[in-house]
Amino acid sequence: MNDIHKVTIQVRAPKGSFHGEVAEGYYCVVDGAVVLTDEHGKPTGDAKHHLNPGQDARVIACMLVRRRQRNNKRVRGFNDKLVYPKVKF
Repeated sequence: MNDIHKVTIQVRAPKGSFHGEVAEGYYCVVDGAVVLTDEHGKPTGDAKHHLNPGQDARVIACMLVRRRQRNNKRVRGFNDKLVYPKVKF
């Protein structure tokens, strides 16, 4: 069985009272390719990248997690704090 590795990337930087946002992902290297998996080693989707000589698997996994995060169809900002305008009478 291949070793499962965890990566954590910054998705949005902290600003003001916002603490920032990170994304986590898991990967393993199989037959010279980086494959995104869940925490148990089961492949998630078809994200796969063949390693060239000298490439770092962790850097490639970070790139794949960032790409997955960008292509995610979920509603952006759903968990953000609501900011209401000040009401003047």
